[in-house]
Amino acid sequence: MSDTAQTAPDDAIAQHEAFRRKREQSVRAPQGSLALVATAWISEPTTVEGVPGTWAASPAGDGLQVSADAADDISVDGQVVDGAAIVYGHDSMTPSSVRFDDRRTAFAIGPDFHGRFALQVWDADAAEERGFEGIDAYPYDPAWVKQGTFEAVEGGVGFEYEKSRGGSLRQAVSPGRIRFEHEGAEIELLALPDGDSLQIVFADATTGDETYDVGRFLFVKPRHDGTVVLDFNRAIVPPCAMSDLFNCPLPPAGNRLAIAVRAGEQRPRFAQP
Repeated sequence: MSDTAQTAPDDAIAQHEAFRRKREQSVRAPQGSLALVATAWISEPTTVEGVPGTWAASPAGDGLQVSADAADDISVDGQVVDGAAIVYGHDSMTPSSVRFDDRRTAFAIGPDFHGRFALQVWDADAAEERGFEGIDAYPYDPAWVKQGTFEAVEGGVGFEYEKSRGGSLRQAVSPGRIRFEHEGAEIELLALPDGDSLQIVFADATTGDETYDVGRFLFVKPRHDGTVVLDFNRAIVPPCAMSDLFNCPLPPAGNRLAIAVRAGEQRPRFAQP
């Protein structure tokens, strides 16, 4: 626990335990982080290892096109493909779902900087086959529930960050600055927009030692009055901790903290082979 650890009320502990159960269920889900088994970026007609069909960019550039016979038993949006079908991107207004069999499903992501889409394939039994046992986490500590402020900045705050699979620096814009105090010192963080939330990608003095090597994620929702709760007990390891097929954002320079945040998730745990 932190130096200023407090006794947690029973309802807070119960809520945290419910969060932990839901979190582990989500990563074990048929399309949870543990289930990703292939990400194939498509630039020309090709096959994808482990699944049937021929995959290509869609003629309109809004997803992928799969060509297959009915015997391949590929379903797109519930219809068996016998000829060709369009698989619209996961972030489009009408995203498509793909099913190969009782275990394997897929969808298209993109476009990337080159306008390409990728097929992501998921295996519902992957977690069990990989010997996933759970996610190690620190005990709940109410001292790591921080009351902070969010200062919106017109035009946002630009910053650079890297990704776990390498490549060039990415440019991003945080809609503002998040600030909180720890042991009398003010700490400032930047975040990536994530729907109606903000995604904080951070590292701290435990990173690479007690916690996952590249950092952790924390999602927060600023209130209308500018206040925000940062519950570091809900800090999670990124998807790339579960599968190296994910390309996760790494903490920007300003989000690399000198303090040790001993709250939240540490690492996924797998059975020894």
